[in-house]
This record gives sequence, C-alpha cells and structure tokens, in this order.
Amino acid sequence: VCGSPRQCRLETWLALQRFQTAGQIRQLGVSNFGPRQMQEIIALGGSPVTVNQMEYHPWVTKVHRDTVQWCHEHGVAVTAYGSMGSGNYAPQILAQDVLKQIGASHGKTVGQDVLKQIGASHGKTVGQVSVIPGTSNPVHQTENLQIFDFKLAPDQLGFLDSIPEEQHMLFFGHVPDEAP
Repeated sequence: VCGSPRQCRLETWLALQRFQTAGQIRQLGVSNFGPRQMQEIIALGGSPVTVNQMEYHPWVTKVHRDTVQWCHEHGVAVTAYGSMGSGNYAPQILAQDVLKQIGASHGKTVGQDVLKQIGASHGKTVGQVSVIPGTSNPVHQTENLQIFDFKLAPDQLGFLDSIPEEQHMLFFGHVPDEAP
C-alpha cells in the first residue's frame, strides 16, 4: 500500500516518530538494517536510530561485520540474535573443537564462550554487541548469565575474525541492505 520497500521503511519510521513524540515510545530501533537503509532514515531528520537488532555470531558474513562496525561508528547500538543458530545448528556449534578448548580453558561451556566472544569488544568489531540468547532450558538460562566472570585472551577473541569466508553462514538468512 505504501509502494516500494524504501517508501514503506520511511513511512513506518515517520509513524514511529509520531508515537515517540506522543510519549508512547522512548527509543526507536530497527532490525536487520544495513548502513544504506539507516542512512535513509537518518536523512529524514528527527529521531536517531538507537539500536539495530541483527543476526550475529562467529560465522556471519562480512556484510554483517561491516554493518556492526558502521553502527558503532555512528552511535547505533547492536543487539545480536541467533548467537547459537537455532535448534538445527546448535549441535554443530557445540561440537566445534576450538570452542570447546576455549571454553574449557575458562571452565565454561561452548555456549558461554560463543556469547562472550560476540559480546566482547575486539578485532575488526569496533564496539560491544549485546546478545539476546534464546533458550527455554533453565540450565542454559543460568549458564547465559555466567559469562561476566571471565575474560578471553586476545588470541581467543581472534577466533571471531579468523573464520574463513567460505565457512561463513547465516542461520536466519537476513542480509542488511538486501531489500531495495
């Protein structure tokens, strides 16, 4: 009804700003947006983009890493979803020997190691990424809260930036700036 995907994004953002002006929304954010899409919104003036929620884990594509860097350079917080993939991919992630070794060196699980790596400020990522770990398992919920009592060494953090491009993958398939 609003025409192009671009026009829909802009009209939606303007509507959200009206709700914010009316005091019904405090902060405005987006999901799976890339730099081009956020620049279109910023060009409208008004409310800034405060957060971009996107798939982020050690196997994301370069476009995701570049988007995180752009967000941090422009004051946009990043919140990661899909850190362990999904029920379909979690077993593959949990079986990674390097992640097992890093976790074991700190007395932590692979899941804790992955969450810590995503949330850490390091390498090519300019700032920290907040993580939304999704689980209905009470044991994993408790583990997810126990990632603040250890630090990863620089070589351990480097794992996030060292995965070869041919091994990069997306669990949910959303690519920033893919929509016209």
